[in-house]
Amino acid sequence: MNSLARRPTLLGLALMMFLAGCAGNVKTISHYSLYAPQAAAGVSVQADGGPAVSVGPVNVPDILKQTRIATGGEGGRYELSEYHRWSGEVDRDMSRALAEQLSLRLGTENVSVFPWDQHLTPRFRVLADVLSMGGALGVQATLSVRWTVLDAEGKGGPVIRRSELSEDVAAPDHSAWVAAQQRNIAKLGLAIAETILAAGQ
Repeated sequence: MNSLARRPTLLGLALMMFLAGCAGNVKTISHYSLYAPQAAAGVSVQADGGPAVSVGPVNVPDILKQTRIATGGEGGRYELSEYHRWSGEVDRDMSRALAEQLSLRLGTENVSVFPWDQHLTPRFRVLADVLSMGGALGVQATLSVRWTVLDAEGKGGPVIRRSELSEDVAAPDHSAWVAAQQRNIAKLGLAIAETILAAGQ
């Protein structure tokens, strides 16, 4: 085979090697959720016991509604990740995560996410306004929430609180940051559950 005949073959091989190298460098997109179903040891959850509680709506800033995960937030400046994204709507995910925490803390399955079933008349309504959710990868995950508990049977007005939460991030990646935010939501759920239990006494 002469050199002219070999040239197309060599070019083809070079092209195939180049394409294989490019394919090996393609980054995959990872998806995350704030909702992490869990079981609490020693807690008995009753299917029909406990007060009816509804969670939501949960309002989040527009920057956090994007599919791409936003970290940072200092001075109103966020960084959006191209390859680390939310698996669903952040406000709905947080509502479900809070509902899960309240179910565990109150020991009842009688917890629903807004908008609730038309046949349900919740005694307690939990409203949340997320002021910020950020922090630096590998450093800290922060969550600031103003929340309200409304008691349909209570004689007083609504209970309005603000929680400033933070958790250390174990590793410099988005997975560890999301896990830290899940812990922040667990602490928020505990504070809300304690308020509901106090109101129900």
